[in-house]
Amino acid sequence: MRRQGKIGQLLLIVVSILIMLFLLAPIIAVVGGSFSGESYFSFPPKTLSFRWYIAASHNSEYLNSLANSLKVAATATIVSAIICLPASVAIFKGSRGFTSFMQKVFMAPIFLPAIVWGVGMLLLMGKIGVRGSFPLLVAAHVVLITPYLIRVVGSSLEEFNFTLEDAAVSLGATPSQTFFHVTLPLISPGVIVGAVFGFMVSFSELIITLFIAGSSFTTFPVRVYSEMRTEGLNPMVLAYSTIIIVVVLLVSIVGEKCARWSRFFS
Repeated sequence: MRRQGKIGQLLLIVVSILIMLFLLAPIIAVVGGSFSGESYFSFPPKTLSFRWYIAASHNSEYLNSLANSLKVAATATIVSAIICLPASVAIFKGSRGFTSFMQKVFMAPIFLPAIVWGVGMLLLMGKIGVRGSFPLLVAAHVVLITPYLIRVVGSSLEEFNFTLEDAAVSLGATPSQTFFHVTLPLISPGVIVGAVFGFMVSFSELIITLFIAGSSFTTFPVRVYSEMRTEGLNPMVLAYSTIIIVVVLLVSIVGEKCARWSRFFS
């Protein structure tokens, strides 16, 4: 029995390692291919070179599209956070039935396919005669990422003791003082985690942006997709992707270390 137990444990370890390698294989291929000196995607790379990183730092079209994605994601995240903070507090101060219902309402956009949102926004733009623009793109991304912020901020509020607000009011604090000096500091880890997650979702959004973005305002995912359709994979994209992977990994490590943010997704 003891021998069978050891065999089972060894088999579990091997299967776990194989699954991890399967999940990490695309990332390994991207990172490895970004250091290739060839003019096409090659993995494992035949020669090691920083050629594509140098090219990425000088390509104005990709840098502009990257800046556009950062602008849209940052603006949409800020607007969504402004909406979600009071909404989440109001929802979780209500009755259990009201809280459950409103959570489902705010989470509804997640279950609607992105292509449906894209087609709907395109039809609405045609109906009201509005062409793709930065404010319209931000509004669409706000709708897209708000459910994620509501979910994460809501998880933070589930651990919040609302009697602390009553104590602050009883000591003479105004509602705004109570919110900014008591509630917000205590739920700030959840707000930051939700904002970071919403930013990443907005930054990587392709389908909705592809439908409603104008030709004069191209985001990074749209440029990558459009170029791949016509010219194939540009190895320079692998360099950008590797940089993004490293940034996300560092943010995740810092977030987990400082705020233990994995608890908000449990």
